[in-house]
Amino acid sequence: MLHAVTLTYLKQPDAIASHLDAHKQWLVRGFNEGKILFAGPLSNHAGGYILFQGDSVSEIQNYLQDDPLIMHNIVDAEIIGIEPTLCAQGFPAKWAEKARFI
Repeated sequence: MLHAVTLTYLKQPDAIASHLDAHKQWLVRGFNEGKILFAGPLSNHAGGYILFQGDSVSEIQNYLQDDPLIMHNIVDAEIIGIEPTLCAQGFPAKWAEKARFI
């Protein structure tokens, strides 16, 4: 199952900047472990977005607890599960097992 995570900044830019490198290292670990599919800042500069692949919301919640931005109360995280039902042909089937490919 896919999980959309929206991170919303709770602190000012200087507090964010002091933990951003550690956050990026945490993201790299997630990519290497196959948990994170993509990540990036929101265009409105209010936070970030991460797309996870995992079996359950609790798995994603547990992984998020190691994010330095969460550990230092710099962001709040909202997790929403997604079960794709329609996908483009190039989308990896392993991330949308129940989907119909168009």
